[in-house]
Amino acid sequence: MNDKGGIKGVQSQSINKSFESSRDPLTLDYQLSTNGMPRTPGYCARCATAKPNQVQALTDHLQQVVAEVTQTKKIKRSCIEASLQREVGNTGYTCTGGTKKAFDNAGSSAPCLNQNVVNFIQFALNKAINCLSTGRDPIDSRFILKKINNETAFNFFLAYNGGVGIGQLTSNPVKEIAGWKEGKTFHEGNAKHVLEGVLDSANPACAPFAEILKNEDEKAPPLPGSPKNYCKWVSPGEGIGRNLIYALGYYVYMRDDVIRPAIEKRAPNMAKNSDLVNYFTLVAYGPGGPAQSLAMIKNFRLSNKSNPQDIRTKILKNSGYVNQTEQKMLELLGHLKEEPYSADDKKGNTCIE
Repeated sequence: MNDKGGIKGVQSQSINKSFESSRDPLTLDYQLSTNGMPRTPGYCARCATAKPNQVQALTDHLQQVVAEVTQTKKIKRSCIEASLQREVGNTGYTCTGGTKKAFDNAGSSAPCLNQNVVNFIQFALNKAINCLSTGRDPIDSRFILKKINNETAFNFFLAYNGGVGIGQLTSNPVKEIAGWKEGKTFHEGNAKHVLEGVLDSANPACAPFAEILKNEDEKAPPLPGSPKNYCKWVSPGEGIGRNLIYALGYYVYMRDDVIRPAIEKRAPNMAKNSDLVNYFTLVAYGPGGPAQSLAMIKNFRLSNKSNPQDIRTKILKNSGYVNQTEQKMLELLGHLKEEPYSADDKKGNTCIE
């Protein structure tokens, strides 16, 4: 499903096979959500030609992610699939029994992803968004879609020294959430409450993640910055689950504990504008980090009289990263529908439900 037109020429079934062997809590939860339907072999243009008997239809109707409490919006499968058509390159890894094997994620060297894997990506992402929206302002799925589309185009198996997995994690965000050990001393991260919230949550959406991450509030996981630990963060099932919680967990920490308070000090009314808060949060993922976000809030002289649209324009002009997320969204739309694209398309409104 990541090469519907056969342009890339992908053939490898390595990721599909790795997913088929997954037995982690998140994968088992996914299987239950599909009413126990068996996992199917892969589909891509050349795979279908080479192995027609392997191509089977798998229902697109996943059970609705629990949303009564959090009121989150679900990212549509069609938009994830459209993002997957993008060519993103870089190095990918398959993990078998915890052992990683690198491959070039470009052209015919890239792996074929079947319907089941794409369905799982959607399931896991929406469940993580739901889980981490518990007890706080719901995560805006549109901004998460744009962030992931920009960084990995949902190629969850990518890893290099600049970022690992679907959330392109580095070690610092993981330390901020799970803490870290220095010598014999354990240091708690400033965002530990995010992890504790997942582990203690009564929201059923958190249950499989809590099982994967159990005890990580006491013993931090292997850091993604070391290549020997990549499988903990990129493997189908457990790796995706761990990566999503830490990546989205850091996002809500940055949004709620760093960016919004900084805006509230200068412009309390602007802090109520969720789009504006999310745009400033995205800035923090660029090369300038959170410092650039905070500097913009100051330099733009944000006040209650500021025009939100003007501020958004300034953010796009001054943050190459945020501007890139908008441009890559246009690439996604190019694989989704014909031009012209509406304002709702560009905002991501038509990619959520």
